[in-house]
Amino acid sequence: MRLASMISAIVLTVPSLMVGQSAQNVSAKPEPLDAYLSCRYGAGLSVVSALRMQRDGLRYRDITTADGKKKVSIIDGYRLMLSQGEPSFFANLHIEKSDPRQYARDKDVVIKSLEYAMDARPGPKAFWDHMPYNGFDVYSVTDTTMGANGPHGIYVLFRDSTQTIVTIYFLGQKPEHRHFGTIQEHDAIVDKMIEDLTTCANAPPAAVTAGNLPPLRTPEDLDRFMNKYYLQPRPDRIADAMVMLTSSGVLQIPEAVGTITGFFSEVFLTNPSRLGGWQTVIDKQPGFAKSVLDSAVSWSKAGGVLQLPGQLPQMNDFYWGAFFASGNPLYVKKLLELAAFATKRDDFNVWMIGATAKWSLARNSRQHALVRSLLEEEKRTSDKLKEDLVDDILKRDPERMRQEMVDFRNKQIRSGKWK
Repeated sequence: MRLASMISAIVLTVPSLMVGQSAQNVSAKPEPLDAYLSCRYGAGLSVVSALRMQRDGLRYRDITTADGKKKVSIIDGYRLMLSQGEPSFFANLHIEKSDPRQYARDKDVVIKSLEYAMDARPGPKAFWDHMPYNGFDVYSVTDTTMGANGPHGIYVLFRDSTQTIVTIYFLGQKPEHRHFGTIQEHDAIVDKMIEDLTTCANAPPAAVTAGNLPPLRTPEDLDRFMNKYYLQPRPDRIADAMVMLTSSGVLQIPEAVGTITGFFSEVFLTNPSRLGGWQTVIDKQPGFAKSVLDSAVSWSKAGGVLQLPGQLPQMNDFYWGAFFASGNPLYVKKLLELAAFATKRDDFNVWMIGATAKWSLARNSRQHALVRSLLEEEKRTSDKLKEDLVDDILKRDPERMRQEMVDFRNKQIRSGKWK
């Protein structure tokens, strides 16, 4: 979550929180789906993005079968992206816990949807398979074509004992991005991934204690915690983060306040059931820290950072803070919209909004695979102007871009166009 002032070229690192003494964090029980998130996959695979679904209340997703659209219940879930190194995105996982009362029906609907996907698919018929494996009931539809953007496949793993449905979309890749040369090598990676996934589910992580939590004592520790929070959310550590805002001195850095406010606002928005307990902590914070956290609470209750009005330079900080908390793609879309203002050179404030957004997207696309993949998707689906903008963001060196922006500002000042 490193922040940068475009004009002064000072990179700011947000100071950290320290692991607290509160009893509530001494022993944190792993949540039911955490085993999938913390799994260590072989074959060079790693989790490069993770989105946590809101867990409050029963929800449904629509699914298509031969009999039309049906609904599948969800009470908890993750979306994970596995990669063998950018841009080799290998698999997209949807891990969902059904309402136990509706699980049997959900399972039947999902199987019928998989059958429909196989039958409706154009071209050569895909392979269908069904087998019990390592405590799961596994169904799969695979296309082994090694074409320009293949092979593809869908696996669905049902764990009846926990009413969990894991849907895996194996993603086609261009030949130059593949880490396999034959379909046999691809299938070996798939088999290893399924083995690791099911083994992790059967051997969930041990309870986290204060002794084995990563330390959060320095500015660099907090930077790592918040910068990749969306990959492995830890709401059990948020109370201590709030407590440390004052003693760490982070709020004395003006440029950090917006990002911190956006981060906490998104955490509050995505964890509404915890907000009551966190409010008790917020009420005990001194002065400015309480003001920042109160603002974050207010924003979350109004729908989050996405609902904030206006176009100010600080919006970049708000959007990045919220993105790091959730990985929500909408924040990258918003930043890309602001980046277009970098061409508006008649007004310093408007240009500044665009310049900082563009530079921050360039920098974070190098550090976050999810940011890069979202930008590449925008490039594929946008008009020519936005396509060129994304192309520039992804190809130009961020440091060179920053220096060019500083030089341009100085030139405008020397010419008397800006003050």
